[in-house]
Amino acid sequence: MFLVIVTHVDYKLYMQNMREAIEVFHLLFLKQLGSRVDKNLWVLKGGCNLRFFLKSVRYSEDIDIDVHTMSPTTLRRNVNTILKSSSFASILKSFQLAIVQYSEPKQTGTTQRWKIRLRMLVSDQEVPTKIEFSRQGVDKGIVFEPVDGELLHRYRLSPMLATHYTKETAFLQKVTALAKRGETQTRDIFDLKLLIDAGATPADLQPTQEPLFTAACQRALALRHTDFNSQVVAYLPPDWQDYYSDRRAWDALQKVVAETLRRLTK
Repeated sequence: MFLVIVTHVDYKLYMQNMREAIEVFHLLFLKQLGSRVDKNLWVLKGGCNLRFFLKSVRYSEDIDIDVHTMSPTTLRRNVNTILKSSSFASILKSFQLAIVQYSEPKQTGTTQRWKIRLRMLVSDQEVPTKIEFSRQGVDKGIVFEPVDGELLHRYRLSPMLATHYTKETAFLQKVTALAKRGETQTRDIFDLKLLIDAGATPADLQPTQEPLFTAACQRALALRHTDFNSQVVAYLPPDWQDYYSDRRAWDALQKVVAETLRRLTK
Protein backbone atom coordinates (compact mmCIF):
# COMPACT_ATOMS: atom_id res chain seq x y z
CA MET A 1 0.00 0.00 0.00
CA PHE A 2 1.31 3.47 -0.84
CA LEU A 3 0.22 7.07 -0.43
CA VAL A 4 -0.09 9.43 -3.38
CA ILE A 5 0.43 13.08 -2.46
CA VAL A 6 -1.40 15.47 -4.79
CA THR A 7 -0.73 19.21 -4.60
CA HIS A 8 -3.49 21.78 -5.15
CA VAL A 9 -2.33 22.45 -8.71
CA ASP A 10 -1.86 18.76 -9.46
CA TYR A 11 -5.33 18.01 -8.10
CA LYS A 12 -6.94 20.48 -10.50
CA LEU A 13 -5.09 18.92 -13.43
CA TYR A 14 -6.00 15.45 -12.20
CA MET A 15 -9.69 16.39 -12.02
CA GLN A 16 -9.39 17.96 -15.45
CA ASN A 17 -8.13 14.68 -16.88
CA MET A 18 -11.05 12.82 -15.29
CA ARG A 19 -13.53 15.27 -16.83
CA GLU A 20 -11.85 14.99 -20.21
CA ALA A 21 -11.91 11.19 -20.08
CA ILE A 22 -15.66 11.25 -19.51
CA GLU A 23 -16.13 13.82 -22.27
CA VAL A 24 -14.18 11.76 -24.81
CA PHE A 25 -16.31 8.75 -23.91
CA HIS A 26 -19.51 10.77 -24.43
CA LEU A 27 -18.35 11.97 -27.83
CA LEU A 28 -17.26 8.51 -28.96
CA PHE A 29 -20.53 6.99 -27.74
CA LEU A 30 -22.55 9.61 -29.63
CA LYS A 31 -20.68 8.77 -32.81
CA GLN A 32 -21.45 5.08 -32.36
CA LEU A 33 -25.09 5.83 -31.58
CA GLY A 34 -25.38 7.96 -34.71
CA SER A 35 -24.06 5.09 -36.83
CA ARG A 36 -26.62 2.63 -35.43
CA VAL A 37 -29.75 4.68 -34.73
CA ASP A 38 -31.49 7.03 -37.16
CA LYS A 39 -30.64 10.66 -36.33
CA ASN A 40 -34.35 11.53 -36.42
CA LEU A 41 -35.09 9.27 -33.45
CA TRP A 42 -32.99 10.97 -30.76
CA VAL A 43 -31.99 14.46 -29.60
CA LEU A 44 -29.03 15.44 -27.43
CA LYS A 45 -29.96 17.73 -24.54
CA GLY A 46 -28.64 19.16 -21.27
CA GLY A 47 -25.05 20.02 -20.43
CA CYS A 48 -23.53 17.98 -23.26
CA ASN A 49 -25.68 19.88 -25.76
CA LEU A 50 -24.35 23.19 -24.42
CA ARG A 51 -20.79 21.90 -24.27
CA PHE A 52 -20.69 20.26 -27.71
CA PHE A 53 -22.53 22.96 -29.65
CA LEU A 54 -22.44 26.24 -27.67
CA LYS A 55 -18.88 26.16 -26.29
CA SER A 56 -19.85 25.91 -22.62
CA VAL A 57 -16.78 25.60 -20.40
CA ARG A 58 -18.68 23.32 -18.00
CA TYR A 59 -17.95 19.61 -18.30
CA SER A 60 -20.85 17.19 -17.88
CA GLU A 61 -20.74 14.14 -15.65
CA ASP A 62 -23.45 12.37 -17.63
CA ILE A 63 -25.07 12.47 -21.05
CA ASP A 64 -28.83 12.96 -21.54
CA ILE A 65 -30.80 12.20 -24.68
CA ASP A 66 -34.48 12.44 -25.63
CA VAL A 67 -35.69 9.55 -27.77
CA HIS A 68 -38.94 8.83 -29.61
CA THR A 69 -40.53 6.37 -32.06
CA MET A 70 -38.27 3.58 -30.87
CA SER A 71 -39.25 0.84 -28.45
CA PRO A 72 -37.34 0.43 -25.16
CA THR A 73 -36.34 -3.07 -26.27
CA THR A 74 -34.81 -1.81 -29.52
CA LEU A 75 -32.94 1.02 -27.81
CA ARG A 76 -31.67 -1.31 -25.09
CA ARG A 77 -30.36 -3.74 -27.68
CA ASN A 78 -28.61 -0.98 -29.62
CA VAL A 79 -26.94 0.59 -26.58
CA ASN A 80 -25.82 -2.75 -25.18
CA THR A 81 -24.43 -3.72 -28.58
CA ILE A 82 -22.33 -0.54 -28.60
CA LEU A 83 -21.08 -0.98 -25.03
CA LYS A 84 -20.14 -4.65 -25.58
CA SER A 85 -18.66 -4.12 -29.04
CA SER A 86 -15.03 -5.14 -29.51
CA SER A 87 -14.62 -2.40 -32.12
CA PHE A 88 -15.84 0.22 -29.62
CA ALA A 89 -13.45 -1.20 -27.04
CA SER A 90 -10.60 -0.79 -29.54
CA ILE A 91 -11.58 2.80 -30.24
CA LEU A 92 -11.70 3.56 -26.52
CA LYS A 93 -8.32 1.90 -26.03
CA SER A 94 -6.78 4.20 -28.63
CA PHE A 95 -7.82 7.05 -26.34
CA GLN A 96 -6.40 5.23 -23.30
CA LEU A 97 -9.86 4.35 -21.98
CA ALA A 98 -11.68 1.11 -21.20
CA ILE A 99 -15.13 0.19 -19.94
CA VAL A 100 -14.58 -1.67 -16.67
CA GLN A 101 -18.24 -2.47 -16.15
CA TYR A 102 -21.70 -1.20 -16.88
CA SER A 103 -25.18 -1.78 -15.54
CA GLU A 104 -28.76 -1.01 -16.58
CA PRO A 105 -30.36 0.16 -13.31
CA LYS A 106 -33.45 1.69 -14.91
CA GLN A 107 -35.24 0.36 -17.97
CA THR A 108 -38.82 1.66 -18.11
CA GLY A 109 -41.10 3.00 -20.80
CA THR A 110 -40.13 6.59 -19.92
CA THR A 111 -36.51 6.36 -18.76
CA GLN A 112 -33.62 4.11 -19.72
CA ARG A 113 -30.36 4.55 -17.83
CA TRP A 114 -26.95 2.94 -18.07
CA LYS A 115 -24.21 3.39 -15.47
CA ILE A 116 -20.69 3.01 -16.82
CA ARG A 117 -17.37 2.77 -15.05
CA LEU A 118 -14.39 3.81 -17.16
CA ARG A 119 -10.72 3.16 -16.56
CA MET A 120 -8.11 5.71 -17.60
CA LEU A 121 -5.36 3.34 -18.78
CA VAL A 122 -2.54 5.84 -18.24
CA SER A 123 -3.25 6.31 -14.53
CA ASP A 124 -5.41 3.23 -13.86
CA GLN A 125 -7.93 5.59 -12.27
CA GLU A 126 -11.60 4.66 -12.59
CA VAL A 127 -14.32 7.25 -13.22
CA PRO A 128 -18.14 6.89 -13.36
CA THR A 129 -20.61 8.30 -15.85
CA LYS A 130 -24.21 7.70 -16.92
CA ILE A 131 -26.11 7.58 -20.19
CA GLU A 132 -29.80 8.41 -19.85
CA PHE A 133 -32.56 8.31 -22.45
CA SER A 134 -35.92 9.94 -21.76
CA ARG A 135 -39.28 9.35 -23.46
CA GLN A 136 -41.25 12.21 -21.94
CA GLY A 137 -41.69 14.00 -25.25
CA VAL A 138 -39.38 15.78 -27.69
CA ASP A 139 -39.54 19.57 -27.60
CA LYS A 140 -39.78 21.77 -30.68
CA GLY A 141 -36.58 23.35 -31.92
CA ILE A 142 -34.09 20.69 -32.98
CA VAL A 143 -31.28 20.81 -35.52
CA PHE A 144 -28.84 18.33 -37.08
CA GLU A 145 -25.38 19.86 -37.39
CA PRO A 146 -21.65 19.37 -36.68
CA VAL A 147 -20.26 19.16 -33.17
CA ASP A 148 -17.95 22.07 -32.30
CA GLY A 149 -14.83 21.62 -34.42
CA GLU A 150 -12.47 23.14 -31.84
CA LEU A 151 -13.61 20.64 -29.22
CA LEU A 152 -13.14 17.70 -31.58
CA HIS A 153 -9.72 18.98 -32.65
CA ARG A 154 -8.66 19.16 -29.01
CA TYR A 155 -9.18 15.40 -28.69
CA ARG A 156 -8.08 14.65 -32.26
CA LEU A 157 -11.51 13.31 -33.13
CA SER A 158 -12.86 13.29 -36.66
CA PRO A 159 -15.82 15.55 -37.54
CA MET A 160 -19.22 14.30 -36.42
CA LEU A 161 -22.85 15.33 -36.71
CA ALA A 162 -25.63 15.01 -34.14
CA THR A 163 -29.22 16.07 -33.59
CA HIS A 164 -29.60 18.46 -30.65
CA TYR A 165 -31.84 21.17 -29.25
CA THR A 166 -31.41 24.75 -30.42
CA LYS A 167 -30.22 27.38 -27.96
CA GLU A 168 -33.73 28.85 -27.73
CA THR A 169 -35.25 25.50 -26.80
CA ALA A 170 -32.39 24.80 -24.39
CA PHE A 171 -33.12 28.14 -22.69
CA LEU A 172 -36.77 27.23 -22.09
CA GLN A 173 -35.75 23.78 -20.88
CA LYS A 174 -33.34 25.32 -18.37
CA VAL A 175 -35.94 27.78 -17.11
CA THR A 176 -38.37 24.90 -16.64
CA ALA A 177 -35.73 22.86 -14.81
CA LEU A 178 -34.89 25.77 -12.52
CA ALA A 179 -38.56 26.38 -11.72
CA LYS A 180 -39.67 22.77 -11.30
CA ARG A 181 -36.65 20.69 -10.33
CA GLY A 182 -37.17 18.92 -7.00
CA GLU A 183 -33.68 19.83 -5.87
CA THR A 184 -32.54 23.10 -7.44
CA GLN A 185 -29.13 22.94 -9.12
CA THR A 186 -26.78 25.92 -9.45
CA ARG A 187 -25.66 24.59 -12.83
CA ASP A 188 -29.00 25.85 -14.16
CA ILE A 189 -27.87 29.41 -13.37
CA PHE A 190 -24.50 28.89 -15.03
CA ASP A 191 -26.11 27.39 -18.14
CA LEU A 192 -28.76 30.11 -18.35
CA LYS A 193 -26.06 32.80 -18.30
CA LEU A 194 -24.35 31.06 -21.24
CA LEU A 195 -27.64 30.95 -23.13
CA ILE A 196 -28.46 34.58 -22.32
CA ASP A 197 -25.05 35.62 -23.67
CA ALA A 198 -25.75 33.54 -26.79
CA GLY A 199 -28.98 35.49 -27.40
CA ALA A 200 -31.31 32.60 -26.65
CA THR A 201 -33.96 34.53 -24.70
CA PRO A 202 -37.45 34.66 -26.27
CA ALA A 203 -38.73 37.95 -27.67
CA ASP A 204 -42.15 37.43 -26.09
CA LEU A 205 -43.54 35.08 -23.48
CA GLN A 206 -46.88 33.36 -23.72
CA PRO A 207 -49.14 34.24 -20.76
CA THR A 208 -48.98 30.61 -19.65
CA GLN A 209 -45.17 30.84 -19.41
CA GLU A 210 -45.01 33.85 -17.09
CA PRO A 211 -45.60 31.93 -13.81
CA LEU A 212 -42.80 29.55 -14.82
CA PHE A 213 -40.35 32.42 -15.36
CA THR A 214 -41.42 34.09 -12.09
CA ALA A 215 -40.82 30.87 -10.16
CA ALA A 216 -37.45 30.40 -11.87
CA CYS A 217 -36.42 33.95 -10.92
CA GLN A 218 -37.30 33.37 -7.27
CA ARG A 219 -35.39 30.10 -7.14
CA ALA A 220 -32.39 31.67 -8.88
CA LEU A 221 -32.09 34.24 -6.09
CA ALA A 222 -32.32 31.57 -3.39
CA LEU A 223 -29.28 29.59 -4.56
CA ARG A 224 -25.97 29.77 -2.67
CA HIS A 225 -22.36 30.21 -3.70
CA THR A 226 -21.28 27.26 -1.55
CA ASP A 227 -23.48 24.95 -3.61
CA PHE A 228 -22.16 26.52 -6.81
CA ASN A 229 -18.61 25.62 -5.80
CA SER A 230 -19.40 21.93 -5.44
CA GLN A 231 -21.95 21.59 -8.25
CA VAL A 232 -20.33 23.70 -10.97
CA VAL A 233 -16.85 25.03 -10.16
CA ALA A 234 -15.47 21.49 -9.80
CA TYR A 235 -16.55 20.82 -13.40
CA LEU A 236 -14.74 23.78 -14.95
CA PRO A 237 -11.22 24.06 -16.42
CA PRO A 238 -8.60 25.26 -13.87
CA ASP A 239 -8.56 28.92 -14.96
CA TRP A 240 -12.34 29.12 -14.74
CA GLN A 241 -12.27 27.42 -11.35
CA ASP A 242 -10.05 30.20 -10.05
CA TYR A 243 -12.38 32.86 -11.45
CA TYR A 244 -15.67 31.40 -10.25
CA SER A 245 -14.35 30.46 -6.82
CA ASP A 246 -14.64 34.18 -6.07
CA ARG A 247 -18.01 34.98 -4.52
CA ARG A 248 -18.25 38.16 -6.60
CA ALA A 249 -18.28 36.17 -9.84
CA TRP A 250 -21.20 34.10 -8.56
CA ASP A 251 -23.07 37.20 -7.41
CA ALA A 252 -22.71 38.78 -10.87
CA LEU A 253 -23.83 35.57 -12.57
CA GLN A 254 -26.85 35.22 -10.32
CA LYS A 255 -27.81 38.87 -10.78
CA VAL A 256 -27.76 38.74 -14.59
CA VAL A 257 -29.91 35.59 -14.70
CA ALA A 258 -32.44 36.84 -12.14
CA GLU A 259 -32.77 40.26 -13.78
CA THR A 260 -33.19 38.70 -17.23
CA LEU A 261 -35.93 36.35 -16.01
CA ARG A 262 -37.65 39.22 -14.22
CA ARG A 263 -37.47 41.45 -17.30
CA LEU A 264 -38.98 38.79 -19.52
CA THR A 265 -42.11 38.61 -17.35
CA LYS A 266 -42.83 42.36 -17.64
